[in-house]
Formats: sequence, structure tokens, C-alpha cells
Amino acid sequence: MIRTARSLGSMGIVFALCGLLAAGCAGLGGPGQRIPEAQRLAYAAALAPQPGDLAASVEALEAFLVEFPDSLLADDALEELARIEFLEGGREAAFARLREAVTRFPQGDRSDSIRLRLGLWESERHADAVARGWLDGVRPERLSLAERRFFYRLRVGLAVNDVERLIDLSKLRAVTAEALAEKAGDAATPSRSPSDPLARLDREINALLLGLSGEDLLRAIPNLGPEVPAARVRLVLAWRALVGGDLPLATFWLEDARRYALTPGDRERMRSLAVRLGSGDEAVDGLFLPTFREAAARPWPALEGVRLRVGVVLPLTGRYASFGDEALRGLLLAAGAFDREVPAPLAPSGQELADPDHARPTPLEAPEAVSSPLSRTAGIELVVRDSAGSPERAAAAVRELAADEQVLAIIGPIFSAESEAAAQEAQGLGVPLLTLSNRMEVCADRDYVFRLRMTPDDEINRLVEYAMDEVGAETFAILYPMSRYGRGMRSRYWEAVVRRGGKMVAAAGYEPDATDFKAPIRGMVGFDLITRNERVALQERSRALRRGRRLDPEVGALLKEILYTQLGPDGEPLPPVVDFDALFIPDGHDKMIAPQLAFHEVEGVQLLGSSDWNDPELIKIGREHVAGALISTPFYGGSDFEIVRDFVAGYQESFGTEPDEFSASAFDALNLVLTQAALEADSRLAIRDGILRIYGFPGVSGVTSILPDGNARKRPFLLQVERRRFVGID
Repeated sequence: MIRTARSLGSMGIVFALCGLLAAGCAGLGGPGQRIPEAQRLAYAAALAPQPGDLAASVEALEAFLVEFPDSLLADDALEELARIEFLEGGREAAFARLREAVTRFPQGDRSDSIRLRLGLWESERHADAVARGWLDGVRPERLSLAERRFFYRLRVGLAVNDVERLIDLSKLRAVTAEALAEKAGDAATPSRSPSDPLARLDREINALLLGLSGEDLLRAIPNLGPEVPAARVRLVLAWRALVGGDLPLATFWLEDARRYALTPGDRERMRSLAVRLGSGDEAVDGLFLPTFREAAARPWPALEGVRLRVGVVLPLTGRYASFGDEALRGLLLAAGAFDREVPAPLAPSGQELADPDHARPTPLEAPEAVSSPLSRTAGIELVVRDSAGSPERAAAAVRELAADEQVLAIIGPIFSAESEAAAQEAQGLGVPLLTLSNRMEVCADRDYVFRLRMTPDDEINRLVEYAMDEVGAETFAILYPMSRYGRGMRSRYWEAVVRRGGKMVAAAGYEPDATDFKAPIRGMVGFDLITRNERVALQERSRALRRGRRLDPEVGALLKEILYTQLGPDGEPLPPVVDFDALFIPDGHDKMIAPQLAFHEVEGVQLLGSSDWNDPELIKIGREHVAGALISTPFYGGSDFEIVRDFVAGYQESFGTEPDEFSASAFDALNLVLTQAALEADSRLAIRDGILRIYGFPGVSGVTSILPDGNARKRPFLLQVERRRFVGID
């Protein structure tokens, strides 16, 4: 969120006048200017009555102005009078003095500082145009370092457009870096703390970059100079050229970015882009994925009137039928199958079902019997084939569908083996295949194959990004099931934390079927490393805490605080040593881990959960112990975004149940294809090329961008537990 000048409030005015003014008045006349001794002595005498007698000071300063109206110290005297008026509660009189000073002495050594204060005052009065007028007259080089920071922050809040705001933010960042370097005495030592002023400014800059068009970025470049974010702007242009399929342009912007100042994050983005230009298998930085709101605000073509035949290959019978049914329902909804009268579904005999309850294909009976298009409405035709979860049947279905030249794309299958078989056939036959798999390798060396479903990497990257940038977490831990899934999540989480500059300080595993997590929890916080003497000290502390329960609650809390800050007999802190800011638990919502964390004294940490936590039962089971927990998920039916609300409402009306990740992913897959048809893609090649150019598509299963290798990178929904319910915070 961009802070405006108005967020400073009335206390900001007090600080600006009393703090910065007092500092400004210390200089008498400015460097290189000679002031007659008589004037200097008279001015010093006028200041002498302060602070005990403000009335005498006002009288003395006004007498000075009468005697020396053209003195180089006259503007200082007017500024001092303004300060006194302000302290006495006369705001209007104070600013009248300042206006007089800058009017009488427009080139005076105090004129720029005074214009800054007048600009701030007018912005507080919501007179933005007047405020900008005062600031336009300021010469920043004549301000102190502190004043320059204040000046550019004020300009950011008053900017008339985002290009102007970006330019002023870049200048604010440069002067902030200068101030921090001056304070630390070391300009080469960057801070990686999320609370660092530069880190906060970088987040503000990144938020702007995501919303700016390519034309806006090009307009900003000439005014940015060599400092941050000049390179970052070029990296964003490189990324957009890359996802648009213009590799020479992407390479140009990447190489151009090397000539400008880089932050550690910029270097990581540059490395990632360089690798992606070669192989395309690196994780996408959060900077390159717009938020849902930003993506939805971009112009997308209307889909009304689109005519297209699309093949569908899903497991509609067999062990995976429930997943296939969900996906098919999402496709039917995207195709508008229930916007008009449609034929009843076919029974296994091929005859229409007589039961009026089956007037719509909601139950999806006997999908294998459907040899003609299942749905044909408003020109959108779905030709559905059942893979039954079999690689052989999936491959055969792709061959059959590809033989129909009017089928311009195929959606499905879902799971790894059938998706791999289908992908091999689709590539050989030159038909775009949009699989709903989350296995990234399915696209390898196949330029007609796309993978759309969200991956665990997408979920984890978003969690870590938010924990570091918004929560301020710097140290991380993980408590995971020692299964293939759990170990994979541990590796992904570890890599994501380290890649973003965080620090992993604890990791503990447990058996997948465990119900008692005492050992791994206590191991994370140091109970398994205590000495005999420390064990005795812990027992004594426990006895003291039990006695403290009989005390007044406030006194008892103070006693607990004192006991927990005392060192052990060996001079080391006693467990629990909770030295991590955030804890990731990639397991089901029903594991009852959060209450056990509190029982074993692991408190005050940010809990992070995978999409498995996205269940109302989590809150019922975890109660207050999961308050504030963060969860990333590929689908959130409770989202307040219009497209998600409409999807959920349509799904409930059509099928009488709630949609899930698979129906949402399939819904988005068809809309991606229909978007290409709306952009007049009328061949398989044109459909393929259009999908490769997808950047920031606002789907109901997250914001989607397609990488050059065909893999989707998705920005998941981020939820937080607040007041015993999930709340979307993206």
C-alpha cells in the first residue's frame, strides 16, 4: 500500500514545523553569504528571550524586521516567528508568516525549506494542486538530507499518476540509501531486514511496477537515472517480453539491466531470468506475478460469440472418476452449458434418460457412452473422451480428437501417467494440450503441451514471500511428516527461504501416522540438548510457575516473563528457545498439531500452512491456537473477487454442490483457450502461440502466467485465520 501525505496526520505537521524548522534556523544566511556583524548581533539578541518569554521574542523579531527588512536573516526571522505562532496554536498565522517569507525572499536560503512546509500544510488541507505548486518550486539540492526524504515522500503521495509516483519513489529511495549510508558509515552494506526502510520502499516500488503497462514503464525510464529501480524496471520489461515470446527483446532488456544499480533481490531476478531464457525451469519471483486485483483490472477480451471446438480427455470412470467429474463440471460451466436448453445426458444404451431429474448433465452418467459433443452452446463445443485413468486410453483419445481438424485444442488429462502419454501424442500430432497435472516435467521439450495446475512450489513461494515481506519474518522452521510428500515440501520450503535471503534455524520430522508430537516439537526448541543442571533448573522454573498461578494475573504474568528471561546454570538460555519467526507445517488440518505447540510452549510464531489447511474443521479443531495462521491455496470459494463469486454461484446453481480445485482449474483452462479464440486465433498454431503469451490471467484458480517451456506459474490465494474464520488477504 502506498502511503500518502495525508497519512502523516496532524502530528506530521508538528514534526515538520517544530523539528525541521528548528534545525533549519540554525544556519544564519547560508554558505558563502556574508552578514554584517550588526545584523548578526541584532538577530542573536532577538532570539535571546526564548524559550521563557515567547511574547518578548515576537516583539524582538518584529523589531528586527523593521530595522533590517532586506537582511539575509529576514527570512530566518519570519520562519522563527512562524514557529512561535505555531507553538501558540496559531496555525493560519504561522503559515501566513511562511508565505510572507517565501514571497519576500523567493531566492532566500530558507525559501526551499519553507516551500516544503507550505506544501505539506496544503496537502493536509486536501488542496493537492496548491501543494504540488509549492513543491514544484523547491530545489531539492538545497534541502538537508532529512528534508529531502520528507520532500520526496510528500511528492509520492501527491503524484498525479503512477509513472510520476515511480519516479519520485526512485528518488526517495536514493536519498534514503544516502541517509542510511551516512548513518552507518558504510554504503556497501545492504540490510536484508523486511523492516529496513529500503526494504519497505522496494515493496512499494514493486507494487507499482506490477500495475504499470509496458508503455508506462518506457515513459518512466528516461527519468529514473542509474539508481534503483532502473534495473528492476528493465527486468520487468524483459520478463514481459519473455512471456510474450519475444526472446530477442527479452535478452536486450536483460543485458541493459546489467548497467544499472542492483539490489540483492534484483540480482536474483536477473539470474532467474537468465536461466529461464535458457531452460525455463526456475521459480518465478513474486515481482513478476501480479496480484489478483491487479490482474483483474487489466483489459481482457469478451468471450461472447466465440465459436470453438475443444477436445476433453478426463478420467470419468475408474478410481479417479470423482476428479474427472469435478473437472468436467468446471468445463461445462465455462462453456455456458447451462445458459440455455441442452439435451439430456445419454444412458449407457445411448438413449436419453427419461427421468426429469436428469434434465441437465449434472450427475455425468455413463460418460463413456458420449460419442457426440456433450455440450454445444453459444458456439462452444466440447468433445469429451474418457481416459479412465489409463495412459493407453488417454493417448488413444488424443489421437482420435486430433484427427478432427476442427478440434483446435485439448484439455486434460489430470494425473501424471495419463498426462505423459497424452502429451507425447499431442506433441507428435501438433495439437495444443492443456493438462491439469501439476507435474512440471510433462512439458519438457514439448512446445504444444501446457501444464496448468498449481504446484507446491507456487504455494510455498507465496507463503514465504508474504511472511518475509509483510510479516517481517527472518528466521524459519518446519515441522513435517517424514513421508515422500513431507520431505519434498521440506526441500521446497528450505530452498524458498534461502533463495529470498531468510534463514532456516530448525527442522523436525515425525512419522506420518503420529498423533503425539511432543518429541519433534521439544526437539525444535532445544529440550533434547539440555544438560543435567539445566534439567534441574527447568524443574525449579516449573514449580515457580505453578506457584505463580495463585497470584494476581498481572503479577503472575510479570513473574513468568522474569522466569523465562533468566539464564540457566551454564549461562545459556533455557528451553524453549523459540528462535524462529515462522513455522511451516505441511500436513492435514486434522493433525491437532497447533494445540500441542502451545502445550509445549512454542508461542508467538507465525504459523504457515499448505492448502491442506484450507478446511473449516481446522478452526474448529485448532481454535485459538491457529489464530493468525497463513495458508496458501489454489482455490478459495469464499473470495470476494467478482469472477470467483460468479463461478461459485454458477457452480452451486448448476450442480448443487461446492466447486473445488479441479473444477476451478478446468474452468480456467477452457477460458484460456476461449480467450485466444476471442483474439481471433483460428488454428492450432495460433492457439498455442497465444497461450504462450499469457501473462497475469485472473482465473478462479489463481493468477496465471505461462512460461516459455509451457509450465504455468500461478499466484495462489492467501488466507489468514481471523476471528475463527478464513479471510482472504490477497
